[in-house]
Amino acid sequence: MTGDELTVLVDRLRWDRRRDPYRGRREYSQTARQVAEECDRLVAEGRADLAVLVLRKAVDRITRALMYLDDSSGAIGDDLQELMDLYAKACVAALPNPLSLAGWLVKLECDGPGWPRVRLADFAPALGERGSAEVERLVAERARVADPESWTGPFAVPDLREQLAEVSGDVDRYVAVLAGNLTNAAESGPSRLPIRPA
Repeated sequence: MTGDELTVLVDRLRWDRRRDPYRGRREYSQTARQVAEECDRLVAEGRADLAVLVLRKAVDRITRALMYLDDSSGAIGDDLQELMDLYAKACVAALPNPLSLAGWLVKLECDGPGWPRVRLADFAPALGERGSAEVERLVAERARVADPESWTGPFAVPDLREQLAEVSGDVDRYVAVLAGNLTNAAESGPSRLPIRPA
């Protein structure tokens, strides 16, 4: 598949919010899977740089689409997580700008609807020291301005802090962050929550 054909394929992942949320879900899922197959092939062929561009666009589009289409079966959510995991793999191979990647990951976790699951450990090799430091800086910034009643304050920020501590390999830091998170009213830790509360 050429780059142009792949662009056309990803364009099919747009979802008009005025559309019937129950019609076309199967075809939409099939398109998402086709994007995953093509991008996986690109990574295997050493063209991860192209896959990175396509996958990020696909993740953004499906993330938005899931706010308007019915996914009671969970199939499209699974497709989205597969694309997110593949995006991490492509980033590790292609090494995109770590600051841009850090910004996108924090924005997705803090401002997104609660999906897909952001796993910093999967992106750690692509983020490197610069990217990880940028994630830390952005999370600290979010913590300072977050509304305590919002998703960001009690859930997204603690989740990212926990993940940063885990990725750092510093056991004392990780234990301290976990202990701090247990004071959260949810008591189960933000990383266990599947979606943002309505």
